[in-house]
Amino acid sequence: MALLPYVDESTAPEKTREILGNTPRKLNVARMMANASEAVFHNFSRLGNALLTKGKLDSKLREIAILRTAKVSSSVYEWTQHVPIALAVGVSEDQLAAIEHWEPAKCFSELERLALRFTDEVARGVKGKKETLAELQKHLGQGEIVELIMAIGFWGMVARVLETTEVDLEDFAGKVNLLARSKK
Repeated sequence: MALLPYVDESTAPEKTREILGNTPRKLNVARMMANASEAVFHNFSRLGNALLTKGKLDSKLREIAILRTAKVSSSVYEWTQHVPIALAVGVSEDQLAAIEHWEPAKCFSELERLALRFTDEVARGVKGKKETLAELQKHLGQGEIVELIMAIGFWGMVARVLETTEVDLEDFAGKVNLLARSKK
């Protein structure tokens, strides 16, 4: 059971209720985040949606970074909810199995390995190494790199809320693709 109550939708602001009602299934992460002020929750939702559906960063790279962030953060909820999304955008079963111990794995491309190394650096130490950033610049534009950093930071923040408040996994967690519209 979560350590803080989920938002009471009957007393939540109209915009919060609207955002919660715009999803095919109500996720406990959203119900927890909705405890924040209407403006904070609204903009949190907008940023998450933009990173998932409107960014320049390749969705497969984004999901690899999110899943690695989930592992670094020990966030079972985040991992579980992003596995179906990752599979839908092309992350393989072998890659999923290897993300926790990615370094010796042979199933990642050079760019994916760079993204994993960069994710480790940013998620664990806040700052990516200059050398890794320089290597990423050979493959990605500056907008994609900034979005990669933002994705690592955003889902790192989400993991901190999830783990600190002990948000419950839903019964359907990990079984359905909740983001069918995610760009490939």
